[in-house]
Amino acid sequence: MSSQDTASLSGEVFRGTKWYMAMRWSIRGLGFISSAFLARLLMPEDFGLVATVLVIFGLISLLFEFGVNWALIQNNKATDDHFHTAWTLRLLQSLVIALLLAAFSPLIADIYGDVRLELICQIFAVGTMIRGFENIGTVKLQKDMRFSKDFLYNVAPKVISTFVTIGLAFHYKSYMALVIGAVSNNLIIVIASYLVINFRPRFSFAKISEIWGFSQWILVRNIAQYISTQGDLFFLAMLTTPAKIGYYKWGTELSFMTITEIQQPFNRALVPGLVKIKHDHDRLINAYLKALGLMTLISVPAALGFGAVAEQLIPIFLGGGDKWLPVVPLAQGLVFYAMSYAVYGISVNLLSITGNIKYTAYMLWIQAIFTIATLYPAYHLAGLEGIAYSRGLIGIVVFFIISFLVVKKCHVSFSQIVNVIWRPTLAGTGMFIILVNMPNLWMLGNPAMLLIKIISGTILYISFILFLWWLSKKPVSAEQTLLSSIKSRMPFK
Repeated sequence: MSSQDTASLSGEVFRGTKWYMAMRWSIRGLGFISSAFLARLLMPEDFGLVATVLVIFGLISLLFEFGVNWALIQNNKATDDHFHTAWTLRLLQSLVIALLLAAFSPLIADIYGDVRLELICQIFAVGTMIRGFENIGTVKLQKDMRFSKDFLYNVAPKVISTFVTIGLAFHYKSYMALVIGAVSNNLIIVIASYLVINFRPRFSFAKISEIWGFSQWILVRNIAQYISTQGDLFFLAMLTTPAKIGYYKWGTELSFMTITEIQQPFNRALVPGLVKIKHDHDRLINAYLKALGLMTLISVPAALGFGAVAEQLIPIFLGGGDKWLPVVPLAQGLVFYAMSYAVYGISVNLLSITGNIKYTAYMLWIQAIFTIATLYPAYHLAGLEGIAYSRGLIGIVVFFIISFLVVKKCHVSFSQIVNVIWRPTLAGTGMFIILVNMPNLWMLGNPAMLLIKIISGTILYISFILFLWWLSKKPVSAEQTLLSSIKSRMPFK
């Protein structure tokens, strides 16, 4: 393809990333508002109860998750019949999940020894049935890169549901605010899905064989991914108290917070663009390496920077005096997993797009086995912190496994991968070490120390990364893009 085509695709991906960044940060801003209220109105136990049900709900959901969205996005020739069939499968999936969750709710309450879980499960079952009717046509917004409508579809329902949940928290002051708020959010999303696009799904099995041929590996992969990402919470629910689960859940969410707001918008815009060029190998690999370098350049300092300021930021953000202090060491351990997850996610996308999705399933099963095998020993030796840091170590190991698969299946050399990640990784590590030791030099209050760390971390990381780039003889890379961006914002040149 011509350089003009390449520039056009890069422009689309960049424009899409900006829209999705605006979308995610709008949603996250609403999440900040919601969390600030909820953390002060509710107790850790409330979050732990809901987290327990969500873990079980996630397990049941994945047994019937066919990845129909992925099947539609990766198919450049998808017709309305494909969308009708996908909607039918997703609706039936939701109905089965809802029935199972309601039917087993008494058993779940007995297993975990808390009668409150029965009602929570039944309410979530209703919400699941409602969500099943969501308009599958909204996938076209992402597939066709219709960024402004996709922004509206994702942000508007979140605005409404945020204020509904906060109102419920003031009224109930218990876990019921989270439960009913989740159900109302599903209802709002379903209504919005029919307002934002004219497509009207109908019951059909016309393309069942095509969708299932792709989706069966999505199912296998998603089960492994659930165990890898939620298996710790599933087993912790049997090992410890709801309050501690609430701490761990917050640690997970906060450690992934900045990464999610970078990774999801980037991937949401990148994947449709890569699908368009998947038959042009050289162009695809160049785009992959560029994306990997950019994700590493941003995600490493974001994750490690959050870990370095967690001791000051979390007490300010969650409030409540010492109520949430146990979250701090958990978040500090989990940021290493969040960082690895963001970086190797680019490689998972490449493997999926190039028809190697079964290998991503194999990899995630290896990660799942590591997670389960290390869970009890880590908890026995160091409690929740042991699990947090063991997940970080597993994430780093998985990065190398996935990189090996990319080398073997996508004809990329390992040196190419290393060349785009080593400088951000080294610069971020240096920044992290200096920031975590700053409190040993100055005895300041949390707000002052937080401000100093943020400013110092920004200066340190940019200085380190540009110095390493200079030592590497200024290769064409993501650092070059960063330097150009800084120069364009200087008052004089």
